[in-house]
Amino acid sequence: MDPFGECALYLITDRSLSRGRSTTDVVREALAGGVDVVQLRDKEVETADVVLEGLRVHEITARHGVPLIVNDRLDVALAIEAEGAHVGQTDLSAPMARKLLPPPALLGVSTSSVDMARSAQQQRADYVGFGPIFRTATKETAASPRGAAMMQDVLQAIDIPLVALGGISGHNVAEVIEAGANHVAVCSAIVAADDVRRAAATLKESMLRAQARRSVS
Repeated sequence: MDPFGECALYLITDRSLSRGRSTTDVVREALAGGVDVVQLRDKEVETADVVLEGLRVHEITARHGVPLIVNDRLDVALAIEAEGAHVGQTDLSAPMARKLLPPPALLGVSTSSVDMARSAQQQRADYVGFGPIFRTATKETAASPRGAAMMQDVLQAIDIPLVALGGISGHNVAEVIEAGANHVAVCSAIVAADDVRRAAATLKESMLRAQARRSVS
């Protein structure tokens, strides 16, 4: 069962890209535009501040019935009773995260290869984030672009949901959906937009149209 339903738009927050807007304001507008999942990513802030911010964000996502995932910080995820946590290859290990998270909390794992994705599934991840699909400047340590072809290989290798990420914007999101992705994660395409709500709505509309084309092809 896919915890995100069909064709989910997954927002990753980043206060450094929000142009002075608060994370809560960005999330509120993004949800109004059609975002289906929110990941709170704030690694450079003290734990107490992230917890307070997480509580405010969770109040908003809960009103919309949208899951809140916390990046890396399992302590924060547990403190605010978020719907899940997401770990990277250099964060807390997936097996340990799975052990610490109480059911039915979701566990996502960042991957950039078929082998990583298979391993994440074996370690009881609920979904994998796969990428970067395209070149991205959001993360300085990001791997080289994987492209849609490798994403298709990963989709064939695993049975859990895949969230495509990395360099995805309104210009290429349809390509990613048409290549087989059901879910797409974005950061700067929404967080740094002039109009957050419109950016989210445009992305979601493009995803749904691409999914409709794929279903009849």
